[in-house]
Amino acid sequence: MKRSSRLPEEPLLSPRSMRQETLFESVEMLHQIFQAVDLFSRQVLRDFGVSGPQIWALRTIDEGGVASMGDLAQRMHLHLSTVSGIIDRLESAGHVKRERSSADARVMDLRLTSQGRAVLAKAPEPPRSKAARGLQRLSPNELDRVHAALRLIARAMDVEFTPLAEARR
Repeated sequence: MKRSSRLPEEPLLSPRSMRQETLFESVEMLHQIFQAVDLFSRQVLRDFGVSGPQIWALRTIDEGGVASMGDLAQRMHLHLSTVSGIIDRLESAGHVKRERSSADARVMDLRLTSQGRAVLAKAPEPPRSKAARGLQRLSPNELDRVHAALRLIARAMDVEFTPLAEARR
């Protein structure tokens, strides 16, 4: 009896099985993303005494030199009140100082202290910072697809999402 050199064909997955596999992988990806963010936050808080968003703020201030609170909020893609809380905690810990702007006395500039630079020199880049940088590199079409997918995920998780245009009103 002659043996065939052909490999047996793999059984085709039914559309239902393919959907289940895609669903499983999607949930697993979300789990891994959430786990990476949580692990990072716990590690940096333990090792450096600052949170992931605080490291992101330090990194953003450092990359842009001196930044106002409004500039920082815009660069971090966060609401001004969120950034204000982050900076309050960094300032209390001695990592950041606020100084009156030489260009406009109404504006407070943010500067890293030597203590803030020391933390930044040792701390890894936060996942949210990596995500923001990665999204900035996407083409407009890719970014639109990611945006649509994230809106679907938010809806599936019953997350109350307020589009930026509505939040500015």
